[in-house]
Amino acid sequence: LPYRVRWQDLKDLFRKAGTVLRADVSLGPDNRSRGYGTVLLATAEDAGRAMDMFNGYSWQTRVLEVRPDRLPPDFDNLNPNSAPFSTVPSPGIFASPQPSLLGVNEVDYTSLFGIDRPGSSSGSVGRNLFVGNLPFHCQWQDLKDLFRQAGTIVRADVALGQDGRSRGFGTVVFATEYDAERAVKMFNGYEYNGRVLKVHHDK
Repeated sequence: LPYRVRWQDLKDLFRKAGTVLRADVSLGPDNRSRGYGTVLLATAEDAGRAMDMFNGYSWQTRVLEVRPDRLPPDFDNLNPNSAPFSTVPSPGIFASPQPSLLGVNEVDYTSLFGIDRPGSSSGSVGRNLFVGNLPFHCQWQDLKDLFRQAGTIVRADVALGQDGRSRGFGTVVFATEYDAERAVKMFNGYEYNGRVLKVHHDK
């Protein structure tokens, strides 16, 4: 991706192919683009059209590479109708399409994931964890990498302000309540890059 592209630009481009549920551009600790991102489209048909339209597409002097992204096995069961695609530099590594809170404020969690919205009192509440006191340079990818030591992660988010910077807290959704409980025991009070994490079930 062109390095000045933000998630809004990515969403605007890919909506030409169909309904975009979510678009993310991966940012480094300096809040600059890493040159790749993810797009989640509403249907497999839209995703296929996006790949046909934009794989090899020249955008601001850079040629995009678009291909299916990989998801945790549990995600396929939760959301069989959605088809995520990544735009990545070639050669490159592409990220799991976990959204930042900045990009998901219009998403219906129940219809999209088949799970309850963070903060719900039923269903997945036992799998939702709140993570506080995060280092401000921590991105969702870092949060996911840390917490995957406890089990299979469905989604990891770091809350971002309007300036695109971390607000110092986030959420992690595990595939099972057992994994979530293990994560609380492992990481509540855990020192991470000089900050002591506060981890508890999201309410």
